[in-house]
Amino acid sequence: MIDIQRRFHKKRDDDPKDLGNFIQWHIEQNKIKKRSVSDYLGVLPTTLNQYFKQSSFQFSILWRISLAVKHNFLMELGEQLNIPYETKAEKALKAQLLEKEEQIKTLENQLVVYKAISKVTQ
Repeated sequence: MIDIQRRFHKKRDDDPKDLGNFIQWHIEQNKIKKRSVSDYLGVLPTTLNQYFKQSSFQFSILWRISLAVKHNFLMELGEQLNIPYETKAEKALKAQLLEKEEQIKTLENQLVVYKAISKVTQ
């Protein structure tokens, strides 16, 4: 028998949880008014409720909901992938940390020299 179900509809073990349910849970946990979100999106509250029932939806809708509730769902979902990724800010901070560690090593070496000099002069 031929499987006529579309391949992208087939569920896998590593699939994410339903996006609509995920968004609805966040809105309810943070006591955000659904009406304010639907107003921001320019949709009826019933349309927003339909989003909550969907397993996925367009990227632009997720983007706008993130803006409406002031929460970065993209980053939160990205963290669930368990694929390493560094933001530009993280890369800059790592470079700054490395630079500061180098400065600390230099200062520690100078301190050792100064202590040795002070012992000799005493």
